[in-house]
Amino acid sequence: MKVHFITSRQSLENDVSTLQRITGFIGKSGHALANNWIDEALERQRSGSHLSADWKKIYKANLENIAETDVLVAEVSYENFGVGYQVATAVQQKKPVLLLRHADADKAVFSTGVEDGWVRQEEYTDGNIDSILGKFLEDNDITVKDMRFNFFIDRPIYNYLRWAAFKTGKTKAEVLRELVNREIENKDY
Repeated sequence: MKVHFITSRQSLENDVSTLQRITGFIGKSGHALANNWIDEALERQRSGSHLSADWKKIYKANLENIAETDVLVAEVSYENFGVGYQVATAVQQKKPVLLLRHADADKAVFSTGVEDGWVRQEEYTDGNIDSILGKFLEDNDITVKDMRFNFFIDRPIYNYLRWAAFKTGKTKAEVLRELVNREIENKDY
């Protein structure tokens, strides 16, 4: 499963060890980060080059990461517009979101007001962060589940699927899956 991880620059300044623990746990759990950006951001911050960073490029990359990932994990102990925007974008795309707020953080951060079926909010400590992450990743691991959705088609597509299913002895759903998988293999994203 692919995970997009985000946090604020203030969190990066104040608690990089927790952020590295989160990203490390995601990797150890067999999942992939969309972009392991922490070391690069730390270097930009230390060198002072974050002021001249190409923020349009970073913004675009983050939106692309959200689109291609399965879930979003956000450390939200500090308020940040960019994090809020990315959370809202993920929710609009119906991606499961985990909002992690440290137990010692201000309880009045924006995340406490977020109520959505796609969003899970958790307060963490050093002692329970791994179990919180593990449970969220396990609950949302779509690689072990078949997904279902509605698909409306016109008569020519239906006729083709019926013919292909009859000819191959497969279901219409199997024919569609094979067609989509073939397209994915031939497509260079």
